[in-house]
Amino acid sequence: MRQSRANRRRTVLAATLLAVGSCWAAGLPADKYTEWSSDREIFVPMRDGVHLSTDVLLPKGAKDKLPAILIRTPYYAEKQEGNLRELWLRQGYAVVVQNERGLVLSEGDYNDYLQGAKTDGSDTIDWIVKQPWSNGKVGSIGCSSSGETQWLTAANNNPAHAAMIPAGTWAVGSIPGNDTRGVFYRGGVPFTGFWAPWYAHLATSERMVLPPNSTQEERVRLRTSFPLVARDLFDPGDPPKFMVLPPQAILRKLGGALTPFDNYITYTPADVRWNRAALISAEIKPRVPALHVSTLYDPAVVETTRWYKYLQDLGTPNQFLIIGAGSHCSMFRDETAASMRQQLTETSTSETRNVSADLLSFNLANPKFGDLQGGDARYGGEDHGYAKLFLRWFEHWLNGVPNNVTDMPRVQVYVMNKGWIAGTRWPLENTRFTNYYLGEYSRSQVHPDTGTLSTTPPARTDKDSFVYDPGDPTPSRGGGCCGIGVALDQRPIEARRDVLVYSTAALEKPITIAGPVEAVLYVSSSARDTDFMVKLVDVYPDGRSINLSEDAFRVRFREGYEKQVMMERGKVYRIDLTEMVSAIRFPAGHRIRLDIASSNFPSYDRNLNTGGNNFDETTWVVAENSVYHDPQHESHLVLPVVAD
Repeated sequence: MRQSRANRRRTVLAATLLAVGSCWAAGLPADKYTEWSSDREIFVPMRDGVHLSTDVLLPKGAKDKLPAILIRTPYYAEKQEGNLRELWLRQGYAVVVQNERGLVLSEGDYNDYLQGAKTDGSDTIDWIVKQPWSNGKVGSIGCSSSGETQWLTAANNNPAHAAMIPAGTWAVGSIPGNDTRGVFYRGGVPFTGFWAPWYAHLATSERMVLPPNSTQEERVRLRTSFPLVARDLFDPGDPPKFMVLPPQAILRKLGGALTPFDNYITYTPADVRWNRAALISAEIKPRVPALHVSTLYDPAVVETTRWYKYLQDLGTPNQFLIIGAGSHCSMFRDETAASMRQQLTETSTSETRNVSADLLSFNLANPKFGDLQGGDARYGGEDHGYAKLFLRWFEHWLNGVPNNVTDMPRVQVYVMNKGWIAGTRWPLENTRFTNYYLGEYSRSQVHPDTGTLSTTPPARTDKDSFVYDPGDPTPSRGGGCCGIGVALDQRPIEARRDVLVYSTAALEKPITIAGPVEAVLYVSSSARDTDFMVKLVDVYPDGRSINLSEDAFRVRFREGYEKQVMMERGKVYRIDLTEMVSAIRFPAGHRIRLDIASSNFPSYDRNLNTGGNNFDETTWVVAENSVYHDPQHESHLVLPVVAD
């Protein structure tokens, strides 16, 4: 399951180039400006005296004061500029790009996620509105970390923060119905395959620092002459490097700089040290108008939708939810990004040029996500698109244009195999949550090792067992986070002896789902602790088995994350896996499937099954794990069925 070096670079480019991204669509207004100035490496002071590295781009020839678009990012600001020019500058906005505290050339420390973001964003807005070119209105946009920092900025309800577009919001901490620390875990299982390489390459605690009292000219020279991010230490899809034990030594054995990951892997979800990280929580009450944007294959879609629902239930005004197709931050890719591709071709090495061309060939009119060939996933169809929506949003809130953008539906969801649907609430108001029960294995199914999945509760006592060996974990295939290949044929995984497979009969008529998906399992183990992993899968008539969503759960947390309760050998326990969202129309002839295993490696940390700390252990226990489906233990999948 080795991921190539080129694929690793695709992942990094997705994070750096597309985290903010400019996107084009048919129907945009004519350009107002074609040239702009760039004032790089301004040191903007924060209230505690720390200065943050900031670039200001202004359209040339503008006579009126300008609204500003603010992007705060952990990534190298130089990589953001080309993605910004193509939309905001041409339409008459100032663009302000700032590196977060303790990263790249910004002063301060980065010992915890989004450190200082609660005040830094608002301080930056105060600085912007004092500039002679500012009209006093600031909008913010960005994905992933650049989306999450917006919510912490919005907690201040700065009157100049007129509107925001936070995408891929992952860092939701404690709110009613969500205490998962979702930015780092799924069901208490560390999401190691993403966070270990992300921190190692893009967000280290140790770094080369500027000399005291550096000048702007010095910073520009240094930025031009030297690489400003840590080396790419390893391929994230390379299992041998993740097989390092103890797990807390994964990055240390690579010899790179210290990172917050080195500490986080030793925490539990309820560890009080998480309070040092600036996670989004119920204590903030933002009132800034917001487009909550995510995608169906984005792990962050779970937190994005839960945060939206929390604000929805509070009655927060001017909040809208849009869930599109693709992986993390893919709403910022665009089928006509020719100018971006041209810029990369002119400024990149030959190897990076090839990677960039592949990455930026992404086409929402006919997208391909690994083995999944999607339909037309452009927002609003051929004459609309995300770019037009985002521009209309900011035109309304920052320029006062009466374009009726707030009359659109509150919730809009792209349903694979169907198209866009809309509603007034999340979950959609016509959702019928339907149980699909696990049933016995039968030779009448697709193959002898497939169990049933149906709306009929089980009538007989039965269980299915498999052996989970942490020394030979079930490998990851698809899913994950940020690459293009998030949807892959699961048949090589399903053929393993440590995977249980439950499928419906071939559907006689289509079934459409859109919303949160849950799996309720009754399980036992020969070990003191173990994990269970699930995947929702769409099975085609030709046998292809395409993953849709996935989740994980560490059984020791079944009574809550604040305590750890070990398992007794053979005793049956209920676990609830609640971290999935999907939207798809299953056509007639397809099958709905649930895959169950005890690892999904290296996407998720391996449970060594000992009942110990796991992070500091070097030996493991082989476990026999079982899933029960009988009248007393009705293991089932809960699907959000909507009218087709």
